[in-house]
Amino acid sequence: MSQQSVLQMSQIQEQALKRAISMLEGMKCSYAIIDPIGNKHGLLAVKEPIVRSSLRKFPHGERSAYVRAYLNPMRVTDVIDIPFSKYDALDVQASATSAAHKLWNKGSVTTTINRPKQVVEIMRIA
Repeated sequence: MSQQSVLQMSQIQEQALKRAISMLEGMKCSYAIIDPIGNKHGLLAVKEPIVRSSLRKFPHGERSAYVRAYLNPMRVTDVIDIPFSKYDALDVQASATSAAHKLWNKGSVTTTINRPKQVVEIMRIA
């Protein structure tokens, strides 16, 4: 990586940028270029990049591991209850359905949320 300041472009970078702009204009293209200094070239609007938040309530895979501990011993026609006190009921239901699809294919379980009991009820049907 170059030791030059981020706030200046080298001569060769400036030449390459001018050549690219000249080529785009010669082809009558619309364009927008942001150079390393941050200057915008061209007439197209430039939107700010979307910054996605990777904040999670729980570490990656934690809910899935929790649900799989209940699902692994299940056989067809078994009914189990998975408590959701630590997690949101819909999240537990979604994790259980996803894990069941991976273990036994789509349509292998049916689920419902039993709020009075604070559990997600799961019945293996295939």
